[in-house]
Amino acid sequence: MIQPMNKYAFLVFHGDYEGFLLRLRELGVVHVREQKSTKEVEELQALQAERMHIVALRKELRPYEGPASESGQQVQLPTEVDGRALISQIEEQLEARHRLVDRITTLRVEADEVRPWGVFDDSTFTRLEEVGYTLDFYALPVSQFTESFRAMHDVVPIEVVSGRQYFVLLRSLDTTLHLPEAEAIRRPQRSVDRVEQELEEVQASLDQATEQLRASFPEWQAQLQAYDTDLENHLTFGTVRLQADRLAEEKLLLLEGFVPTDHAKAFEEELGKGGYYFKQVDFDPETERVPIQLKNNAFTKCFEFITGLFSLPNYQELDQTVLIAPFFMLFFGMCFGDAGYGLVLFAVSTFVRLKNRGGDNSIVGLIQWLGGGAFVVGMLMGGIFGIELPWAHNKEYLFNQDNLMTISVVIGLVQILLGKAVGAYKTGKQKGWKHSLAGYAWVLLLVAVGLIYALPMMQFTLPEPVTYLLYGVAGLSVLVAFFYNSPGKNPFFNLGAGLWKTYETASGLLGDSLSYIRLFAIGLTGGILGSVFNQLAMSCLPASGSDAGIGSYIMGWILALIILVFGHGINFGIAMIGAFVHPLRLTFVEYYKNSEFEGGGKPYTPFKRK
Repeated sequence: MIQPMNKYAFLVFHGDYEGFLLRLRELGVVHVREQKSTKEVEELQALQAERMHIVALRKELRPYEGPASESGQQVQLPTEVDGRALISQIEEQLEARHRLVDRITTLRVEADEVRPWGVFDDSTFTRLEEVGYTLDFYALPVSQFTESFRAMHDVVPIEVVSGRQYFVLLRSLDTTLHLPEAEAIRRPQRSVDRVEQELEEVQASLDQATEQLRASFPEWQAQLQAYDTDLENHLTFGTVRLQADRLAEEKLLLLEGFVPTDHAKAFEEELGKGGYYFKQVDFDPETERVPIQLKNNAFTKCFEFITGLFSLPNYQELDQTVLIAPFFMLFFGMCFGDAGYGLVLFAVSTFVRLKNRGGDNSIVGLIQWLGGGAFVVGMLMGGIFGIELPWAHNKEYLFNQDNLMTISVVIGLVQILLGKAVGAYKTGKQKGWKHSLAGYAWVLLLVAVGLIYALPMMQFTLPEPVTYLLYGVAGLSVLVAFFYNSPGKNPFFNLGAGLWKTYETASGLLGDSLSYIRLFAIGLTGGILGSVFNQLAMSCLPASGSDAGIGSYIMGWILALIILVFGHGINFGIAMIGAFVHPLRLTFVEYYKNSEFEGGGKPYTPFKRK
């Protein structure tokens, strides 16, 4: 459900404003009504930019996180100067490491260039020049480096690398020789052994710098988190301080905010002790964006993540999490299509939850419910790890494979009708109960007609009084749907609107209900793939009664296990994606459309220190 909110107006003398805000932050239950942007406030924009800088820096540090890097320690930085000094220190060390990386890249390129020339004494070039000679360096494809070429130019081969012959030419300084068929290469400045020695030294420095970064990572992460939290508190405080209207020549400040009704009494008592003036005021949810806080039980709360992926409901709507949760579990299980995969998902999530006791386990709890639901649905559908259970094709069994497509459509119709009922309730809540009658009439009409014609097709005969009652409900629903869909308007207008609504309902109901066939198709595909991998694995085993030796059996079982683990792993991953995405589509498209869900709710974010 959506937590009801009280709206308060606070009138504060300008000299007491800072202390008042500190008291509000201490109480931590007021969602301050935002009516002024912070984009033109340089101080707040600077704080935001600094926080973005920290995010980028923490991302850059992430590669240096070790297996035991999570510190868990709480660090309090005394001043903003400490935070900036910390950032400068981290950036200097990161930059120093980047320079080492760049130097290694340069040295490796240089080593590749000089390696064909081998090890030589750098002073050789000087001594040759002193006696009037120099060495020119060349490279040539091996196929062109013939004996005649060597004899013609009197060159000295050095090394062959990647099909290229590297060689030198000795000439006097007063002569100029050109070898147009060969590639002239710049004379190496130093021998490859010296380059590789420096490369080793720089690599050692890089390893040391990396280890230092890894060792400092836990402390730095804790300090950056503390600094970011401090900046966030300053940013939030500055944003809230900006929202007040200044009255009476800026002597008085008027601030408005929302408090959940559960906390309202205690909040009023605590704030009244400070002598501050405040008053509960009325508000119009149609014109004001009231913050949304969902209040659900342990089961439904896990599914708030699903509803939050699309949008929170606005204050005038219903929190449909409680209605979506069982359908999403069912859809997930049908798309998963295998009890074994559901059991694995449940076991893994349970292990993670037990290991992470005391932390936020809402997502893990959701996975637990989905895994458990997938196990139950998979057992009902008759499939476990790609193995069909005996009842899967039993004609007398309701959930046999032959009936699953029909069951999928029926489940879809049930959810669509539920959505239309919710839409009617919403209309009545927003416009008045008279405007909701036509919506309810359409739901009753569809239910009555469905029971009248569908049950006999299933060889189920209704008692005659019940049939007459359903005809009566259908007739009355037609009258309301066609002649009272717009209370207060001309009957002919209502009739036209009813006819148009009939077309919309018929076409929409057909298309929306057929969309639910995907539940059957995706689950069937997963089951078939699992069965195929099982057959492939079993084909690796020697046939029973064969003369195969023990080695063949061992190799067969090894190959079978590899196929089973690899195949079912792939199938599990594909099933996870499909089982999550397609129920989301059915919920956010088909169901939300029929329930006339608007969304757009802004989450309740109380003003408090983090």
